[in-house]
Amino acid sequence: MIDLDAKIRSLVERNIPRKDIVSELDAIASDADSRAKRFERAKKKGDRYRAESERALSARVGRILFFLHHGVPAQGATDADLPLYDLLKTVQ
Repeated sequence: MIDLDAKIRSLVERNIPRKDIVSELDAIASDADSRAKRFERAKKKGDRYRAESERALSARVGRILFFLHHGVPAQGATDADLPLYDLLKTVQ
C-alpha cells in the first residue's frame, strides 16, 4: 500500500503542477480500486482485509481530489487529511 502523505508531500516539494497532481492521484485511486476488486475475489481471509485497506485508500484519495477540485474539504474528511489540504492550498 502506498504512503499517500509522503507521496503528496513529494509532489508538492517538487513543484509539480496541480493538474499533474490530480492525474497522479486519480491513477492511485484507480489502481487501489483494481487491487481491492482483485483481493475481494480471493479466497484468503487476509485478502479481504487488504481489499478493505485498498478501498480506504481510494476513498481518501477521493476526498483529496474533491478538495483539489472544489477548494473545500469533502464530507468525511479526517484529521489526517487536514494537513494535506493545507499543503495542497499552495499548489498552482
